[in-house]
Amino acid sequence: MRFNEFKTPLIESVKLTEGARIEHLEDLVFRELPPSKGANRALQSLINMEKGGHTDVTVKWDGSPAVIFGRDDDGNFVFTDKSGFTAKGYDGKAKSEKDVEAMFKNRPGYAKNPEGYGVLIDNMKTAYTAFEKATPKDYRGFFKGDMLYFNKPIAEGGDYVFKPNIVEYRVKQNSELGKKIGASTAGIVIHREVSADGVEGPLKNGDIFEGNEVLVVPPVTVSDAPSIDDTSVKELKAIISKDAAAMDSLLDINTLTQMKMKKLPEVFYSYMNSKVDTGLENLGGDFLDWVQARNQLSEPAKKKIAEYVGNNQQGFNALWEVVAKIQQVKDDVINQLDNQPGAPVRSSMSSKDDSVEGGEGYVLAHPEGDIKLVPRKTFSKYNRAVER
Repeated sequence: MRFNEFKTPLIESVKLTEGARIEHLEDLVFRELPPSKGANRALQSLINMEKGGHTDVTVKWDGSPAVIFGRDDDGNFVFTDKSGFTAKGYDGKAKSEKDVEAMFKNRPGYAKNPEGYGVLIDNMKTAYTAFEKATPKDYRGFFKGDMLYFNKPIAEGGDYVFKPNIVEYRVKQNSELGKKIGASTAGIVIHREVSADGVEGPLKNGDIFEGNEVLVVPPVTVSDAPSIDDTSVKELKAIISKDAAAMDSLLDINTLTQMKMKKLPEVFYSYMNSKVDTGLENLGGDFLDWVQARNQLSEPAKKKIAEYVGNNQQGFNALWEVVAKIQQVKDDVINQLDNQPGAPVRSSMSSKDDSVEGGEGYVLAHPEGDIKLVPRKTFSKYNRAVER
């Protein structure tokens, strides 16, 4: 991997409370309608990565907690999280270390876990001071990002080691990133800029921070293009070409609206996420069983979905075949990217039962909306298993 300059994200401004969703590559099939369009964008994105598009792929850091910081219109420094920034019943835009402590202690969760919150409060108070120093006095606006470390990471075997959430990162000390980490006391990956009224936009000022104490981690891009399985590409093209009409008919928005089934793509999305717990095998094959066991769906809704799928079996089967095949190719690409020789960043995940190499995956910048390449069989599964 190598460093690249800060890139301007290709996502339009959105309200902070709505969030800026980055879709899983395989989910484009039912998240971007019609399905044939989403499937073709996913397929073409994979093909382009082999032809130079890999330079638009950056490491997706598994940071925590998410923070928002910057200066308001009067120049007051603010350091908080999303809940504090968007709070309605109290002023969550902490303007001092004391405000940071009071904000967290007044939350319902504090009484249940004062020890855990105590560590977070101490870290956030320390970070307040460091980030205030790093943010120029004349800057107006805010930054949204995820913390990677609150204290300089430990050195071990020639690497800096830190674990902000469920992924443990090892960064070579003699790499460009490692040298920057060595000079810092706190690290953050910044995703977006935020206006005072909560409107998010692309990051434009990633290089304005002062001093070395706070490291704003620059995008780490892959150096070598992955090899895409030609056989799988041909199979995907054949399925999409043959069954595009059937897939598009299955999720035709006008039809779904008339039948009062407009949320069927969301049901597919929930089903896909639930499959993480069972290894993402047999996609689509147990969908109707899952629907029947879904307490959030009414009995009439379950019946309607079953009848609709039965009447659109070709499109339904093709859709999940395409999703599974895209996921297969994507997982192979992630494995290649994770194991490129000389990469300065290595990652792994572990639990009390097992461990696995790799992290949260990568983000592919795209003019029609960024796409995430996440190994759901590993990262998503580990992430969902964490008790919070």
